[in-house]
Amino acid sequence: MCSSCNTSTWENKCTQCGLCCHEKAMYGRMLVIDLDSWCEFFDPETKQCTVYAERFTQSNRCKKMTYLRAMFASYIPDSCAYAKWAKANHIRFAPHRMLRFIHSKTCPPDDSDKHLHAAF
Repeated sequence: MCSSCNTSTWENKCTQCGLCCHEKAMYGRMLVIDLDSWCEFFDPETKQCTVYAERFTQSNRCKKMTYLRAMFASYIPDSCAYAKWAKANHIRFAPHRMLRFIHSKTCPPDDSDKHLHAAF
């Protein structure tokens, strides 16, 4: 644990952007986030978790952000406050991934998405 971070301070780093609530997949050096697929507790209108304070007990999918995840997890986008914290402290070791947002339910894949579907 970092010396300047207690549990409350660590939790307060989260900006509640909602990106962790969406389905994600990694394809090579690309992180794909499906903006049409999310956790059952995510409210697409407010872009917030409806059970944020109890998210770890209410959802099996929600994983607590730890220092090690902030440092090494490549499924966390660079825009995540925890990834930014690790990078600012020179301890972000996850490989850089290009970020791509998709809308799987509202937009059919275009020709540039062919390489994403080849892995299926």
